[in-house]
Amino acid sequence: MRNRVTFGVRIPVEGWAPITVPPPDFDYLSQLATRAELLGYDCLHASDHLINWIGSTPTHTAPTRYLSLGTYESWTTISALASMTERIKLSNIVLCNLFRNPALLAKMASTLDLISGGRFVLAVGAGWFREECHQYGLDWFPYSERIDRLQESILVMKALWTEKTASFEGKYYRLREAVLEPKPITKPHPPIWLGGSSDEIIRMVAKEADGWDVGVSLSPEALKAKLELLGESCREISRNPEAIRIARPSMVVLSRREGDPMDLVKAKAKDLNISTESFLERYLVGTPSQIASRMREFIEAGVQHFTLYFERDLQDLDTFASEVIPRIR
Repeated sequence: MRNRVTFGVRIPVEGWAPITVPPPDFDYLSQLATRAELLGYDCLHASDHLINWIGSTPTHTAPTRYLSLGTYESWTTISALASMTERIKLSNIVLCNLFRNPALLAKMASTLDLISGGRFVLAVGAGWFREECHQYGLDWFPYSERIDRLQESILVMKALWTEKTASFEGKYYRLREAVLEPKPITKPHPPIWLGGSSDEIIRMVAKEADGWDVGVSLSPEALKAKLELLGESCREISRNPEAIRIARPSMVVLSRREGDPMDLVKAKAKDLNISTESFLERYLVGTPSQIASRMREFIEAGVQHFTLYFERDLQDLDTFASEVIPRIR
């Protein structure tokens, strides 16, 4: 099963680009989740932001009219969806380590793993969207410190999940004979996936993670180079890199006709603050056959899981399941 390609559906808590599409409501999110499970998708993912990220990048903050678009809180959303589903896994893309104390996050994860019957995958990253921290009065730190905090957070959570009483003394976090009961169903703990493509994250993945979300910016060729570094980092600590699943998120723009989706692509690229060419490089655009062909390039580079961001029309979810997935599996 480890080499089987799996497919996740992104729960659009932030809505869609272009922003002219009606915003999401929970009735729609629940329909999407239950339909995804019925169609055989493997996981639901919700992005973790306090304000809307559409149009923002790590170096550019979108205009206020974008930031003020509605956004559902991700943990509350996937917890609610846990009660409406039975098989499909539940995760994030990805939790911001700056939002929650890691001891509290460990408790939240244990509880969600229990109530979902062992379906939770903890995906977490160092955080990149400075504006939401500033707006909400949360501390923001230089990148090196965010990385160090993330490393400590993972150690704190693993200790709480696996030890009867956990003590930890770090630079940023500490525990004093802390008890976490009940423990998660998943043993030794829920899978940990890390997000980000920096060398520091890759080395952390090798040491601590069960999966790696590589983000949208890496081409198949660039991904191969990053996976070489991951392999080297694993060998240094005598770990098999094949134990780590590689995930890639992507928007999907399906068309039955050649060239048909270009108007939508241009509108999306404008709202995302990227060029049309960059959109076409990063995301999956075209007929089912064209999209399957592009996905095979990433599979050959090492991707084993795709997190897919569909249009609001649930027909695309159905079409992908019936006409794209069979071309890959």
